[in-house]
Amino acid sequence: MPNNNMPDLSTPILEVTDIEKHYPLGRGLIGSLLSQPEQIVRALDGVSFSIKNGEILGLVGESGSGKSTTALSVLGLTTPTKGTITFDGENVIEALKGSKRLAFRRKMQMIFQDPYEALNPRQTIYQIVSEPLEVHNITRDKTEKRERVIEALSQAGLKPPENFFDRYPDELSGGQRQRVVIAAALILRPQLLVADEPVSMLDVSIRAEILNLLRQLRDDHGISILYITHDLATAGFFTDRIAVMYLGRIVEIGTTVDILQHPKHPYTRALISVIPAPNPRNRRERVILQGEIPNPTNIPSGCRFHPRCPVAIDDCRKIDPQLLPIAGVHQTACIRADEKLPDKT
Repeated sequence: MPNNNMPDLSTPILEVTDIEKHYPLGRGLIGSLLSQPEQIVRALDGVSFSIKNGEILGLVGESGSGKSTTALSVLGLTTPTKGTITFDGENVIEALKGSKRLAFRRKMQMIFQDPYEALNPRQTIYQIVSEPLEVHNITRDKTEKRERVIEALSQAGLKPPENFFDRYPDELSGGQRQRVVIAAALILRPQLLVADEPVSMLDVSIRAEILNLLRQLRDDHGISILYITHDLATAGFFTDRIAVMYLGRIVEIGTTVDILQHPKHPYTRALISVIPAPNPRNRRERVILQGEIPNPTNIPSGCRFHPRCPVAIDDCRKIDPQLLPIAGVHQTACIRADEKLPDKT
């Protein structure tokens, strides 16, 4: 169920403005001899969005759409080719260059996709969760460190926390490991969590538990969350807003309710069409997209989705649509957004 108790959206904690990320591939020996132009991978091509204090924003799209590159850019782990990212009033790239780099890093933490690879099998749970305190030189006091570890494990749902201190990752289930990953992020008391596919490696039976945990962390502590996923169903379960990405751009963004109930972009409608319906009588007609996301070194002319779009017209091959308002905060990048299109979703 989408969250109907929207948080206070008055103050943005994160603002991403027109970021681009291009990776030059070089020309190679033959390309240089033939004076061929250098190829460039346009991983991000003008991405803008904001996240408010206490808001959960879902970033949704297929593999290759640019979601993970966006996450790395937000965290300052890769530098955008163009554009700006502001977090808590500071330019992310500039803040990470200064003497306060570690202090700034504490404000944003990442929850990794694979809890089996994210944890050091040779460390105990206590060592794993307390390590960020040592890296950031927060406390040398053993009692305070122990209290912070107890707090983080408890917030992550591992109770009683002392029972996990001396255990190793291979003694835990997948869900428990992911809770340890979350605890290691929480121990620094961040303002923003970047969750990159945090439930994709987990059994279906415990995915809802982890998502409910993340939502509870937002409700109890006001933590903002950027939730990255290819699964629109899980994004619809607990996000406040959803941004749909395709080939390096956001093609639709709005409240979760608007995106799920009133999708305007054909790509969004296709993603929604494959979400399983609880009631068999309400099954949607599936929209099976042909082909794969085009090569980001060769972006199609006009609308970048038109080669796969089931409702594309000639103008779609010529016009590169920009995000435009539909209603309220709902925006979409489609020249046919105002038309009554055949309902195939």
